[in-house]
Amino acid sequence: MSKRWLIADSITEEIQKMFPDMDRVILQLLWNRGHKTQEAIDIYLNPDWDRDTYSPSLFTQMPQAVARLFEAFEQGQVITVHGDYDADGVCGSAVLLTTLREIARACGFDETKITSYIPHREKEGYGLSLSTVEHLSFEFHTKLIITVDCGISNKLAIDRAKELGIDTIVCDHHAIPQDLPESAFLIHPLVPGEVFPNKQLCGTGVAFKFASALFEEARKRGASLAIGQEKWLLDLVAIATVTDVMPLTAENRVLEKFGLVVLNKTRRIGIQKLLEVAGATMGELDTVSVGFQIGPRINAAGRMTHAKQALELLIEEDETHATQLALKLHEINVERQKASQAMYVEAKAQLNDVQGQSLLVVVQEGWGAGLLGLVAGKLLNEHYIPVFVVGKEGDHYVGSGRSIEGFDITQALHQASAFLDKFGGHPQACGFSVTSEERFIKAIEIIKAFAAQQIQPEMLEPSLLVDREILFEDIGWDLINNLERFAPYGTGNPIPLFVSRNVKVVSFSGVGKEGTHLKLRLQSNFGKIMEAIGFHLGDWTQRLSFGCLLDVVYELQINEWNGRREIQLRLIDLKKTEET
Repeated sequence: MSKRWLIADSITEEIQKMFPDMDRVILQLLWNRGHKTQEAIDIYLNPDWDRDTYSPSLFTQMPQAVARLFEAFEQGQVITVHGDYDADGVCGSAVLLTTLREIARACGFDETKITSYIPHREKEGYGLSLSTVEHLSFEFHTKLIITVDCGISNKLAIDRAKELGIDTIVCDHHAIPQDLPESAFLIHPLVPGEVFPNKQLCGTGVAFKFASALFEEARKRGASLAIGQEKWLLDLVAIATVTDVMPLTAENRVLEKFGLVVLNKTRRIGIQKLLEVAGATMGELDTVSVGFQIGPRINAAGRMTHAKQALELLIEEDETHATQLALKLHEINVERQKASQAMYVEAKAQLNDVQGQSLLVVVQEGWGAGLLGLVAGKLLNEHYIPVFVVGKEGDHYVGSGRSIEGFDITQALHQASAFLDKFGGHPQACGFSVTSEERFIKAIEIIKAFAAQQIQPEMLEPSLLVDREILFEDIGWDLINNLERFAPYGTGNPIPLFVSRNVKVVSFSGVGKEGTHLKLRLQSNFGKIMEAIGFHLGDWTQRLSFGCLLDVVYELQINEWNGRREIQLRLIDLKKTEET
């Protein structure tokens, strides 16, 4: 699919004079990312834990929540950590369960009073429900619920818990509803009047702040817990921040950077075993490892069976059992891959001609709710048109939507709210459920009409934001070493993209299974040759010829092979020079 290349304006001589000792390419990258003062640049390039993270005590209701937790411990009350079934909810639950377990052991509290609960994705759905509250009251005898990555929209359930003598602490980060659960202790950065500065924490990040406050209080009470012991929880924060697609800017960038340090030497036996079965290497883990090797295996449990299997792995202390759980999660992930690919093929078959459409909808009986979002994401990547993938069971429909930049797909659901049972989400990802075919058809009609009205043709052309045009002669180990300070990469802090023009094809070939990928040797006008690899660009072998000229957009990466390290280009897009 053709993409527009949006190349950032080059920095001016005046800007360069402000930072005379800084490499021009590096200064361009910093400027593109909004770092335009020496202080901002220093903070970005040299993150400092003490300077750049916020104290948990800044949360308005943190003191009350901490006091209630220790009251529960002291009175021997049952405490239940209630999480969500995705990686953020699972990791956040593990953060709090680990914390409560360590504090209980250090203070002599009854560890058996610490319990957990995660709802089944398809049978129970998202959030804390009335039935779960009653179950926890009558079966667990719970007196304190701590929600993680959910709870802020569950006023009815939390009020019911209060009637049953159960207090609730909400650790959440989702959109604020019209009616807040005011009977709960709210640790949430977006609550009206909340002064905590970081408004973009994931659920696990909020749980980590609560955990840090609990460790601090335990030490005040004489517990033998090392200063900074809570930092060992950052491996889970690093995983959740990436899998929940939170921006890696400001404090989040610091949490992720130090979290990856912890992840690469994690003491958590469950993660160690998960990395083994995933083929990942301790010491080399980055945000890509999290996004493609760790996160999918944690999420697979909630999508295919039950998320409690992932939670058990993350808090397991026995090596043998951890190995068994990691292998099981790996098997579940393989099943997830097969099932989602089969669903994708079925969905794709319904889309014969998408030309001129503003919104795609595919529906089929029997599609599992846990895989709908994955398939929607793949279809969006392929067609770059907002899409809903809908599973049907009798007259009940469950859908997941994914959208392009500039079109708020959740706002589209608001237009059809009169015909939906439940819905929610973010501008580019959402979900809904509806009962009856008639209501479903009417809702889709309204959503399609809204999309047709809002989406202009140019919005359906994908674009690449390119940082700077450079020559091959600008590429060297000094640049590579400087770029390493820009990591960790992710949402809000993308990997730098460069463009080089009028480069000559010296050699080319398809590599990988069935020639799926493209391998090139490219030469600049001044004779410098660079090796390049383009994943999923193998079809270009039919369009290239020796000596033809290309314009290429790429990332810079290090290729290590047989003890040798060399710089290579990872191609993102390419065009024949004559066509640009």
